[in-house]
Amino acid sequence: MKTKVQMNSFERASVLLCLSVCLTSAQTNPGSLIYSGDFQNGQLYNATFVNSVVGWDLFFQSGFLGGSTVIANVEAGQVWSGHEVFVRPPGEPQGFFTYTNPAANSLNQLDDHATTVGHVLVGSGYLGKTDAGFNSYSTFGLGMAPAARLISAGIAVEFSATIPGSFSTTEASVITAYKSMFQGTGLGAGVPRPDVINSSWGGGGDASAIASESLAIDGLARQNASVAFVVSAGNGGSTATVQSPAAGYNNISVGSLGGSAFRTPSTFSSDGMADFFIPNKEGGITLTGARAAVDIAAPGEGLVLAAYLGNSGTNPSPTNLYFTNADGTSYSAPIVAGGIALLKDVAKTSLFYNYNSNPNAFDTRVIKSVLMAGADKTDGWNNGQDALNVTTQALDLKTGAGAMNLNTTAAIYLFGTRDLDEINRVPIEKYGWDSATISLGSTLEYVFAAPFTSDTALNVALNWFSVRGFDTNTDTGSDIAFADLNLQVWMLDDQGHFATKVGESMSLYNNTEFLRLESLAAGQYGLKVTYADNIFDTSGTVNSETFGLSWYAIPEPSGMTLLFASLIVCLRRRRP
Repeated sequence: MKTKVQMNSFERASVLLCLSVCLTSAQTNPGSLIYSGDFQNGQLYNATFVNSVVGWDLFFQSGFLGGSTVIANVEAGQVWSGHEVFVRPPGEPQGFFTYTNPAANSLNQLDDHATTVGHVLVGSGYLGKTDAGFNSYSTFGLGMAPAARLISAGIAVEFSATIPGSFSTTEASVITAYKSMFQGTGLGAGVPRPDVINSSWGGGGDASAIASESLAIDGLARQNASVAFVVSAGNGGSTATVQSPAAGYNNISVGSLGGSAFRTPSTFSSDGMADFFIPNKEGGITLTGARAAVDIAAPGEGLVLAAYLGNSGTNPSPTNLYFTNADGTSYSAPIVAGGIALLKDVAKTSLFYNYNSNPNAFDTRVIKSVLMAGADKTDGWNNGQDALNVTTQALDLKTGAGAMNLNTTAAIYLFGTRDLDEINRVPIEKYGWDSATISLGSTLEYVFAAPFTSDTALNVALNWFSVRGFDTNTDTGSDIAFADLNLQVWMLDDQGHFATKVGESMSLYNNTEFLRLESLAAGQYGLKVTYADNIFDTSGTVNSETFGLSWYAIPEPSGMTLLFASLIVCLRRRRP
């Protein structure tokens, strides 16, 4: 059976209706995702380097361009790699792979939307020259992870002839592609399993994420925890909640930001409360408007992106055409996916941190938590915390934990407490992360090593997977169980006992808990993770849950500056 899907048609329409311009050179006239501004009479005014907005410069200056990582982009169609933004320096691995979907009726066609998203992910910015032995790059063409390898996959079996951006899929065309990406099978000789999968499509309904495709993708994500799945939240604005695949549980759903500083939620970015389904013998119960479905946000307005203008199988000429004024969560998602590739690039290639011997460092539950703990507060941010800092919502409905900040996230991921011993979970530094397994009915406690000496802001994020399975023989997913974990922040007394609870995130139907505490008085503090019950357990056997936890007690700006300087010195890698 075919399923009709909107490939974020708002984005497709805005791109097709905007001015398509021929730029004489990517070096002299901006043409990339990373610039946002007003394009008039062949010139870009009020340009903003979007990569810098999200903290990308730290990685580039340190020589980390994602070169050890693989990104998969799963869209309706495939990325056209012939555009000039994908040209890489001589001698550097080109790293571009096209996956042929073997499912019946799969079109496997080149596509303009996929090409713009591919530009966001891996635009190279190469200028075609070298300077003092280094390849020369231009910010006009750089994507988020310009040295990462890209696998491009298509899931469409039909494109609409009348509705721009609309396409059809089948269960097989969707599940086959995601199975290959998550498991690393059928990708071709020498093509490794991706570190992150990006998908910038949605709008097919299924707000409760119980369709066959949603179950399968969540099951695959849980079975392959080292592969992060990033997906755009959609462009329905306040009139439409987040739909599949972003409505799934085991992903990272991304909303869009605009405004002068990219801190304002985009009006088109989907929000609202998604549904929650409880399976039972009578067929199940759907709770409408039960959970927040957006996890984080990134820039998604006024972007300049590589254009694919040809028919499938042809190479458009000239190759330096760009769409301008492109808007959509389709571009916010790959900014986050590219950021994850940079984090994993550092972890993979920095033996100083021994991350290669620790699979927990690459676990999606950890990656998602450090991104959320490092996120900045967006305009109007509200997760429903009351006067006692208690929330049953956990996340802001449009921006989740807030705006992605790779500077802060890098400090949390690399410099703070990292993956504590299973037995002894104390003490912890002021920022860091942990991966742990908690038993049903128990509590795990964390205590900060040093007291806060002045008023301190604290972000804490907790993430776990919905227990969904995937049968690789039948290519079907299943809804097994859903654990209810809660997150608490406590002030300790003089004897070091947990004395006063100062904040709690206790949503029932999210598999994320998040707290943003603006001002904690000086004193000693600790964290608690509790596992009181399961919302449901169809197997009757789920009595433990693995989670990722991250925290960030915001230090003075000078302290962060020193951390970032240390990161550059300690991790510097010579760029090709």
